[in-house]
Amino acid sequence: MAFSVPAPDYGGYERQKGAVDYKYGTDSTTNAYGRFISQQRGQRNLGDMQQGFQRKTPLFKSQFGQRGLAGPNVQSGVMQNSMNQYLGDYGRDYGRAQQDLTQQLQGYDMNQSNLDAWRQQQMGDIEAQKATAIANDAAQIEWLRSIVGGL
Repeated sequence: MAFSVPAPDYGGYERQKGAVDYKYGTDSTTNAYGRFISQQRGQRNLGDMQQGFQRKTPLFKSQFGQRGLAGPNVQSGVMQNSMNQYLGDYGRDYGRAQQDLTQQLQGYDMNQSNLDAWRQQQMGDIEAQKATAIANDAAQIEWLRSIVGGL
């Protein structure tokens, strides 16, 4: 009676680890690139907002002088109110844009944390499968030893 034992697959676990590392590497790279692009665009948008504000402020303020609402010895409540609103709106919009950028970057950071956790889980699962296979193989060897006798 021929007894066949399948040949052990010595590279299977390493191939599984390699596949996990490959997926982790590509996903992490994609995530890092997305974060970089988002940060670059966000900083560019904030810079454009600031530059636009700096360019428009003198024009906005000069309108009041043209209408006689600003100048030496003129204290216009209309101008003060309008400037306060203009500055307040800019501050609000700039702050919101900063917050949006920060939250977007936090999303990329959270995604990277999830990728790290996924990789750790997968590697742990592969090691657990490997340990189970070794334990099962050892149990089969002991079973054979009991049938055949001491080796």
